[in-house]
Amino acid sequence: MQKSCQRCGRRISTDDWYSFISTKYCRTCAADVHREQKANYAKELRRKTRERNDLTRQLCKEQQQELETLRQLLAAQRDRNRVLTAELEEAKHR
Repeated sequence: MQKSCQRCGRRISTDDWYSFISTKYCRTCAADVHREQKANYAKELRRKTRERNDLTRQLCKEQQQELETLRQLLAAQRDRNRVLTAELEEAKHR
């Protein structure tokens, strides 16, 4: 059984029916195609990782800003509590 390489057109021959069905490229082209597919996969993986890291950095920055706002509100509330406590103590001593 023979078929042509989908990349270079060379004849590929095999005796096994299952190999015949699954084979698309000659050995030379198969190595090149595999290398290209691996490179594309790695490139895509790096892109996705970079996007996830960017999103994580953005979320951390937003949470840091929210935390700073909450700290300021807490400090203001503590100041109010001190003033009210001082006023209450002063009222008790009158």
